[in-house]
Formats: sequence, C-alpha cells, structure tokens
Amino acid sequence: MTQATINSTGIKQFNEYLANHSEDAKTSKINDLYYHVDVVADAYSRGYNDGEKSAKKEVMDLIVSKAKEKFVEKANLVYLSSKALVSHLEVKNYKVEKFYINIFHKSPKVIVAVDDALLLNDDFVLFTYTKIHEMQCSFHSLFQSTLDLSLVSTTDLDEDLLAKDGFDYSESM
Repeated sequence: MTQATINSTGIKQFNEYLANHSEDAKTSKINDLYYHVDVVADAYSRGYNDGEKSAKKEVMDLIVSKAKEKFVEKANLVYLSSKALVSHLEVKNYKVEKFYINIFHKSPKVIVAVDDALLLNDDFVLFTYTKIHEMQCSFHSLFQSTLDLSLVSTTDLDEDLLAKDGFDYSESM
C-alpha cells in the first residue's frame, strides 16, 4: 500500500469519525472568539418575533452550516497536523506507536505515544518539539486557537482513561 493510499484512508476514517460524533460538536465551544451557535440562534430568535418563519429558518440553517464547516476544517487540520508530525518523525526513523485526538475540546488536543527511550533522547526532543512549535504557531494563525500536541510514553498508557477524557479517536502506526 502506498503512502498516499494510507493517508487517504486515514483522512476518510477520521471524517467518518467526525460524522459519527457530530452531536458532540454541537455541545462543545468551538472558538473563544465566537459565540456558540446556540447563543446566536437564541438571540436571533428572540429578536425576530415579528418576522417570517421561513426567513428565520434560512438564517438558522446558514449559521449552523457555517459553524459545521469551520469545525470540520479545524478538525481536519488537527488530523493532518498529527499525520504530518508522524511523517516528520519517520524522516529520522523515530517510531510513533499511536496518536490520540480530542477534537471536542475548545483547544484541540493530540497525544503522540512513543517508546520511553525516545523521550530521554535529547536529539529526539529537540527535533520533535521544534516541529510541534511550528505546527502550533501555524494552527493559531489560522484559527486563533491553540493546538495542544503532546508526547507520552507507551508504558502504562491507559487507553480507557484517554477515551473517557475525550481522546476517543486514535490511530496506530
């Protein structure tokens, strides 16, 4: 299987995950710079008492559609950033075991699981955190939101606890 096939399969799998968890997106605060869609919708509804119902529905549909588009765009960049970090590490033959994503937090979070020995390797730490910082800056410039990318040891990693903490999407390498 080629790298392009693997990447397209991964993004397809991640988008299926997003579609299956779309209700979670409605209950999460997407960006601190915007009011949640429910707040905007409620305010609009109260101010539109004399208007036509069809116009209100069109505006509501537009607001919800734009919020979903923004969320999906942000979620896909989180996923692609995770995959890019894995690819970056593979350049120096640093093996990533698995990564975990929590997209339903106001600041998306990614945990990358690696072998213990790598976390004690100064070259690895410098190489990796330089790239992580670059990705975080890029993400912030696009969404005015932070992307939390972290490294963790695979030893004693409890996937059940990660899932309970919102990291219910993961991908093995």
